[in-house]
Amino acid sequence: MFGLDLSLAGAILQSGHWSGTAQDLLALIQPYRLIQPRVLPIREAIDLVHASIYTTIKAMKFSHLQRVCGGPVEIGVITTDRPFRWVHHKGMGAAISQGGLSDA
Repeated sequence: MFGLDLSLAGAILQSGHWSGTAQDLLALIQPYRLIQPRVLPIREAIDLVHASIYTTIKAMKFSHLQRVCGGPVEIGVITTDRPFRWVHHKGMGAAISQGGLSDA
């Protein structure tokens, strides 16, 4: 979401190759953030959440990093005018056919 993994920023700061401060590094990163803070309509916010989760699952699948997420995506929403409701909910078949975290 920020265009840089915070672990990578920490590694840069501790590498000895960076002579600036943490604030200097964050100031350089700021203009390149993928997501700028703003208010979104609920449908756009839900789409952003789904896209972020799905992209993370796929990126982890094809990376060398340990898979920490996967499986079917479920999204629920709570708004000020309505209680919890499912927006995207897996069916029982998806739970069986797509597997859980270990099959991601």
